[in-house]
Amino acid sequence: MNIIHPNKSLWFLFFLILFTQRANAQEEINTTEKFALYTTVGNGLTGIIAYNNIFLDNLFYSPSLRILWKPNHLLNIGIESAYLTVSKQDSTLTTTPFGTTVLKARLNAIPLLLVFNMKFSKIDLYYGIGVSYVTSRLQAFEEKVVISNWYYCYDAAIAYSLPISRKINIGLEAKSYFFPKLQKISGGLVLNFSYRLLQW
Repeated sequence: MNIIHPNKSLWFLFFLILFTQRANAQEEINTTEKFALYTTVGNGLTGIIAYNNIFLDNLFYSPSLRILWKPNHLLNIGIESAYLTVSKQDSTLTTTPFGTTVLKARLNAIPLLLVFNMKFSKIDLYYGIGVSYVTSRLQAFEEKVVISNWYYCYDAAIAYSLPISRKINIGLEAKSYFFPKLQKISGGLVLNFSYRLLQW
């Protein structure tokens, strides 16, 4: 298991909590609102950026799921997951010492993140930290090799949402997932549908 300890992310989280405590002291909470549990389903286009390359590789559909607990405070907490294509390479006929073949390579990731959210008017800020299950697939000479491992990852996002009913919100989110070990960033635009599961 290759999990890198998140030094910079822990500092970011520390300052986030300090800022939240200060903001809570300055901002009066609306006591008429209740605790709520929201689920958000998203889908959009994301591209891959290598740490040493500013060019986008390809665009991929990336479904995501987030469950967020809103305890009537500025800081909300939840969990998030997604299915991401981190890398995709298809070659034409390639000559190797073993003969000529077509090479296909895929690198997919399923992150599992603890997410922190702050809402200002209709703008949401998100920061998540956790691990990702990364699967590498290589196909050549009609053979397939699959290797899987766990890696540390984190994400950041900014979103805008509008209510379309008492329980349903629709919004647009710009987000990025960071994979330090792989030296890759997956980022793009996601269309979100949020539904209030519970309120008490």
